[in-house]
Amino acid sequence: MRNQLNTIDALLKKREIKKAEIIIARHLRTATTESQQAKLFIYRARTRLLNARPEAALDDLLKARTLSADLLETAENIELLADCHFARFELSSVGFADRNHAEQALQLYHQIIRDFPQYHNLGWVYYQLGRVFLSESNVSQAVDHFQQSLLMPSHLPPLTAYCYERLAFVAFYEQRDFQRALAFLAKAVDTYPVIEDQMWLIQVYILRSRVYRETQQPQLALQAAQMALNLASSGRSDRRMGLAEALLTNGELLSHIAGRERDLITYLEQFLQISKRPLGVDVTWSRVYEMLADAYCVVGRFDDAINAYNLVMQFNPYHPWEISIYYRIARAYYQQGAYEKTIDAVQHALQVAQNDGHEHDYRMYDLLGSAYFALARYQLASEAYATALAIAPQKDEHLDKIRKYHQFSLEKLNQTL
Repeated sequence: MRNQLNTIDALLKKREIKKAEIIIARHLRTATTESQQAKLFIYRARTRLLNARPEAALDDLLKARTLSADLLETAENIELLADCHFARFELSSVGFADRNHAEQALQLYHQIIRDFPQYHNLGWVYYQLGRVFLSESNVSQAVDHFQQSLLMPSHLPPLTAYCYERLAFVAFYEQRDFQRALAFLAKAVDTYPVIEDQMWLIQVYILRSRVYRETQQPQLALQAAQMALNLASSGRSDRRMGLAEALLTNGELLSHIAGRERDLITYLEQFLQISKRPLGVDVTWSRVYEMLADAYCVVGRFDDAINAYNLVMQFNPYHPWEISIYYRIARAYYQQGAYEKTIDAVQHALQVAQNDGHEHDYRMYDLLGSAYFALARYQLASEAYATALAIAPQKDEHLDKIRKYHQFSLEKLNQTL
């Protein structure tokens, strides 16, 4: 039995989880004692936790406890049980997370510290405690435990880097100390072992990109985001989620850089291809289509832009800038020469503004006037331009153009009388 367990240990170290599961399943069918079965259930719980199936892992640990309760009294197995509970909390769907699982994890981690003060993996225990405290927004306790983790023994080579990444996360999102966040991220990169799976670094570089963006350093932000994308583009299927996030991060950065619209389109179209389409409202997809639509307009792909703008509203019917989206749809129609559709889109935007109690934007009436002018409907064009002039700021740079076309529409109207 010992040789069998050693083989499973070796496979788990190499992250060959599928092979480990096959061996465990085979030995479970032939195990002759309850103790052997219990040990195999514990090993299967580890594989299921590594496969992000904490609920199934907890079921296996319950079976192991029923067969041999003593096995679950070791520090290592208490740690496994705690990790399963916390993962069960973390991986729950939004709105379905059971805080009780996080509390059980907290109690179990504290039990290890209390009952096994010489445990060889206390660093991981303190790190996990920090993450539990962070999940309940107890920032000071989280930081204390991440710092304590750095001083404790552990058999996990990347743990130091994990701690620095979490300290950077806190410094950025909670303390708004950007320089400290960058310093911690540098330490996370420097201390992460080169023999470990580099996928973890994707999130580090994405976080670094966000810090640089917040500090108004767009080129450094783009460099960090590109590093994340390079790592995520290795072709491995298990990096799909990291690749999607890296593509989105690059797209968001490029949306603020003029002249990079084609790159933005490439990244965000790839994001849509590899991501699972949401079934309902999703603000991320709404934002992706908004960035795409704006870029499509710049490069002259107006049909694609209009479709994308409509999808913006489909994925976020409560979009805070709904009026602006419909205005941009109208502008895309105008660029196509679809003037009747331009008029319909502007009138819809004006109706939404009226229903929501918003002031009308003079640019809508300017665009409406231009569409009527293009259709030789000069009376309506002059009225739209007049309204634009009446509500536009007096020092607006577009006033001269509007006055000019207002005058043209009046002259054209007189010529037809």
